[in-house]
Amino acid sequence: MAGWDADRLTREVERLALRGLPRDQLHAELAARIRRAVRVDAACWHGLDPRTLLMTTADPVELLGKGYLAPEDEPAAARAVLASEYDRDDFNGFAVLARRRAPVGLLSESTRGRPERSARFREYLAPHDLPYELRVAFVSRGRAWGCVVLHRSDGPDFSTQEVRTLARQSRPIAEALRASLRVDAALRDDHGHAPGMVLLGRRNEIQLVTPPAEALLDRLGGQSPATLEPVPLPVLTVAAMARRNSRSDAPGPVPSLQVPTGGGWLSLHAAVPRGADHGNVAVVIQPAGAGASVGLELEAYGLTGREREVAWLGVTGVSTATIAEQLSLSPWTVQDHLKAAFEKTGTHSRRELRSKVFYEEYLPAIGSHAPLDAGGSLIPRVSSRTPPT
Repeated sequence: MAGWDADRLTREVERLALRGLPRDQLHAELAARIRRAVRVDAACWHGLDPRTLLMTTADPVELLGKGYLAPEDEPAAARAVLASEYDRDDFNGFAVLARRRAPVGLLSESTRGRPERSARFREYLAPHDLPYELRVAFVSRGRAWGCVVLHRSDGPDFSTQEVRTLARQSRPIAEALRASLRVDAALRDDHGHAPGMVLLGRRNEIQLVTPPAEALLDRLGGQSPATLEPVPLPVLTVAAMARRNSRSDAPGPVPSLQVPTGGGWLSLHAAVPRGADHGNVAVVIQPAGAGASVGLELEAYGLTGREREVAWLGVTGVSTATIAEQLSLSPWTVQDHLKAAFEKTGTHSRRELRSKVFYEEYLPAIGSHAPLDAGGSLIPRVSSRTPPT
């Protein structure tokens, strides 16, 4: 089978992005194309929250299918990967790669030929016969939408040319993942769901779960392998960050994630309760509010931050002159941003854009005959005073 060069691989990935495939199918199709250019023994895919660069999904199907991981070994392997990302400094963390000009990291190169310097190598890669590791973050317009870990069980290691080839795929694969999110998060049945809370012990065992959280945990379970249940990967991610913050002399903001699921976007927030046992973490899970989910939807279409601000105001009835005044822009710049928003979403007017993006917030409520609120509107209500960020 003839190998593809970097240009051919990029063209094939760009064609694939146009299909808007569901996440798991997209991963399989991408892996097949990458293998036409680079030898890969197993690939493990991860989703990233573009705002926080925290992991939202894991897809180790190849590691399991090819026998590098047994189902009973996967929870320990997942803990090792999470620890290398959030509990300690290690080489080629996903967030670090996402900020590099070339968002790739070859473990042997980063460790100067001594991969055993990496705790992840000692605890996970070497014991599972995966000594050669190449990581790629997928970044478009400065936003990271996912990453992949490519493994080889025997030499030679990934070459400099192969690393460059995969670095060139960062943008087109990011755009393919972004399109996939529009499929995964297209359904919305969040109306009327109350927030839920999960209390995790120091070993991530569930000590307490409220009834509303049970259904939301089931939805999040689709974001990670079944062997990690009953605690899905996004919950483990925010819990790990909360523990790290609690140990810091200058704690950061409360860790939060916006996670796409087949039933809409979910928001996760984590904190270490005061007076709780060491290592306990409380995680609140709730449907993302209309403002948050619409903002994420617009970003998934590729709109820049300014384009999202203008589009939000435009489709909620604010005039061009008022938008220009509020955002300190000229009216012509506002029109340029609206035109870009129309092109990226495949619409031609404010009305079409409102129908395409905002109507998805209301369709499930209409179909379920949800009652109107005191103002005569379906819930959730879109407020022009809360622009997406």
